[in-house]
Amino acid sequence: SISLSSDDVLACTVSKSVTKVWNVNNRSCLRSLPLTSSSSGSSSYYGLCSAFLPGNTHVVIGTREGHLLVLDVASGDIVFVEENAHDGAIWSLDLRRPNLEHDEPIAIVTGSADKMVKFWDVERQEDAEEGAHHPMVVHTRSLQMSDDVVAVRYSYSMDPSQRMVFVSSLDCTIKVFFDDSLKFFLSLYGHKLPALALDAADDDTILATAGADKTIKIWGLDFGDTHRTLHGHTDSITDLRFVRKTHY
Repeated sequence: SISLSSDDVLACTVSKSVTKVWNVNNRSCLRSLPLTSSSSGSSSYYGLCSAFLPGNTHVVIGTREGHLLVLDVASGDIVFVEENAHDGAIWSLDLRRPNLEHDEPIAIVTGSADKMVKFWDVERQEDAEEGAHHPMVVHTRSLQMSDDVVAVRYSYSMDPSQRMVFVSSLDCTIKVFFDDSLKFFLSLYGHKLPALALDAADDDTILATAGADKTIKIWGLDFGDTHRTLHGHTDSITDLRFVRKTHY
């Protein structure tokens, strides 16, 4: 997994037992950090997905073991572990852009092989010894799916009543829910194999999905119809992203 800081200055890459932080501009590796448990030291985590938290001082990481980690970029320390956040691999996570007018908390969504989509608020933990205020994640809601969850993504609407959550499952469907109520909105059918990545345009009118069936599909989010299917890759497409504020 690769994630970018909000100011595009840093990139974080996660893999088996190590995460690296990079300077985007000169492509240099600033630090290479072992993903190891501080309690046992010997056991390491297998990172699968990641995202910078607002402020870009911490990265949240989902692991194959089902844990959620919060990493301090400056020190390289794992400052919070939500053990067994899921009962299976956390394949995907996404950060919800907070609407400050509505006093919304920072939140993340995680999707896992345990057929669950879980929602978490990011809160500050008090560290009495150092006076540091590291983030922690607190579970708020869950959504039970009928199959393993491969990818999850928030839409970009700043209106909480219009914001959507996209969930791609192993049954090759993408289901769309409203974030505030978790009410079901649309089911998107068309991929022959699971969609491994998805992203909405900023205006939330179209959704792009990329699948293990080697295709990219563009969907309309008013009726859930397929606008077009793009062929060209000769193997699974594992990620894709809209250029912000465009339909590119």
